[in-house]
Amino acid sequence: MIRTYQGQHGGTVFYAAPSRRQKTTRTRLMALVVIAAVAASTGVVQAFNTHASMSALAPGYTTP
Repeated sequence: MIRTYQGQHGGTVFYAAPSRRQKTTRTRLMALVVIAAVAASTGVVQAFNTHASMSALAPGYTTP
């Protein structure tokens, strides 16, 4: 959709506003990115916690 408004310079400015379909796609994509980021950070924290607990149980433990 092309929209217009009057700019500070006094002339007409044209710009393309995102359609409803584009907004929906962008929103869903951002939701997936956020879910992936949360899952990745949870996995990292869980890996650190697992490694720390294994080190506490077996002092000579090294990562396989």
